[in-house]
Amino acid sequence: MKYRPAVLAAAASAALLAGPPAASAAEDPGALPTCTDVSTSYGDYEQDELTASVDVAPVLVAGGDWQPARASVTNVGERDLPVVVVRAYPWLQTGEPDPPDMRDYVKTETRTADGGWRELDETAWIDASPLKSGETRTYELRVRVVGNLPRTPGGSEYALTGAFADVYRFPDTGKEVPCTGVAPANDTFRIERPATTSPTPRPTTPRPTPSATPTTTTPAPKPTRTPTTTPSATPTPTPTSSATTSTPSAPAVPPPGTGGEMAGTGTSDATVPLAAAAGALALLGGGAVLLARRRRR
Repeated sequence: MKYRPAVLAAAASAALLAGPPAASAAEDPGALPTCTDVSTSYGDYEQDELTASVDVAPVLVAGGDWQPARASVTNVGERDLPVVVVRAYPWLQTGEPDPPDMRDYVKTETRTADGGWRELDETAWIDASPLKSGETRTYELRVRVVGNLPRTPGGSEYALTGAFADVYRFPDTGKEVPCTGVAPANDTFRIERPATTSPTPRPTTPRPTPSATPTTTTPAPKPTRTPTTTPSATPTPTPTSSATTSTPSAPAVPPPGTGGEMAGTGTSDATVPLAAAAGALALLGGGAVLLARRRRR
């Protein structure tokens, strides 16, 4: 169910009755009933001299920073309006019988002539000044939501009203009754609560440590083995010696009766030193025999 027209009219009427601070200098529309209320029995009042507009951020975070907003009123009629009272206020569109006053939770400030900011009080008054035909007056606003906003069902809207003194003429009698004409405007916005950061849950499975990460390594080249000589089927024993140096052996002397040649009986080169030693002993023995024979003669 929509309550916007009725709520705006009632709010504008209540605000006008509060009286704008500067309206006493000219014509005070706040001292008059609204033209809508006066024409209730007929319901044919429609003002066509003033328009209004308001624009706020679509999302406001509770406890967040100020967000810019703009509002304006325009005199689209043919006559100059001596006083136009401008008010701005948030309200809650709901079917509850006693809705909360959104002005307690959504604060509004307006830019002043010296460049500062002024907070709107409970009257929601922004300005009350003349507005010539065809003239538009724009207002720089900013809004923010305090952190103690209650959870209340309904849609949040921001309203702007421009009010001026008008006259309603009854169609049956032609009687004219001074009243207040209201130009309403509104814009919807959503209020969000600040996001809460939840701790990141720990993983249930252990994560691999960096040292467990497999790495690719290049194997070191294997040393090249020196090929060895394959022994023959019948190996020839090689004598070993503990001496570190060797002395050339004496030439081999064949034993007597061999004709000066070594017997080819399978004796290898390794037996040469032994044969040489035996030959030397034979020579020594033969010399001794010769010497003995000579002595005997």
